[in-house]
Amino acid sequence: MLTALLVIALASGCTVDAQAAGLCPSVSNDGSTVEIGATRPGAGDSDRPDDDGPGSGGSGGLEESGGWGGAPGTAPNPCANPQILGGCLIVEVIRPTLADVASFAPASVAIIDEPDGVGIVGMPVNFVTGPTAHEQAGTLFGLPVTVRFTPIGVVFVHGDGTQRTTTSGGATWAELGLPQFSATGTSHAYASRGTYTARALIRYAAEFNLGRGWNPIDGVLEIPTAATDLQIFEARTALVDRTCAESPAGPGC
Repeated sequence: MLTALLVIALASGCTVDAQAAGLCPSVSNDGSTVEIGATRPGAGDSDRPDDDGPGSGGSGGLEESGGWGGAPGTAPNPCANPQILGGCLIVEVIRPTLADVASFAPASVAIIDEPDGVGIVGMPVNFVTGPTAHEQAGTLFGLPVTVRFTPIGVVFVHGDGTQRTTTSGGATWAELGLPQFSATGTSHAYASRGTYTARALIRYAAEFNLGRGWNPIDGVLEIPTAATDLQIFEARTALVDRTCAESPAGPGC
C-alpha cells in the first residue's frame, strides 16, 4: 500500500492477452491511500529479468526505492520491461501544500474595536472579528476537489508591540451583556496615549476532499484582517465644587 494525500495513477501498455490472464495492475484510491494489486507471472517464467532462477517465481517488483529492480535512489522506470505485471503502471504521488490551494483560501474578514476608534489609557478596548469555516470546490492537479478552511485561532496585534492569541474572534460588549470598557477575552488596555494601528491574523487549518472524505493539508494559513486605527486618550479628573453648568469657566469646562 502507498499512503498518499493525492494520487494520480495512469495505467498503460496492458495487452488484451495480459488482461485475460489477470496480469494487469489494479488501482484502488479512496482519497487518502492507494492500493495497487496484480498477479505476477507464475513460477518457471525464467525469461523474466527479475527471476532468481528457473522455477523460483522471482523477487522483483516495485521496490521502496521507487524503481523496478533498479539501484536504490534511481528514478523509477516501471515501463522498462512490459512483461512485469503484464503491462506498465505509472503512479505519481503528490502531497498538496498550502501554496497549491492558495486560490481556494477565504477572503480577509473585518475587525472592529469598541468604543469605535477611540480608547482611554488603562481601560480595555474590545476587539472583535468573525472568521467562519470556508469551503470552495474547484480543480486541483486536474481532479475535482473541495477545499475547506476552518478557523483555529486569532492573533490580535495591538500596534503597541503586544499581541494576544485567542481561540475565537470574540464578541461585542452588547452581545456579552457587559458595560463599556469591560475586560473581555479579546480586549486590550493601552498603557499610554497616542495613535495605534491594530489588526488581527486569522489562523486556518486546511483540508481537501476528492469525494471520499476529508484529508488534512500540513501547515496553518494566516490571513490578516484590514487594519483599524485607534486614538488613545488620557483621562484626568479634578474635584470641583460646582458643575460646568454652574461655573462654565471652572476647571475642565
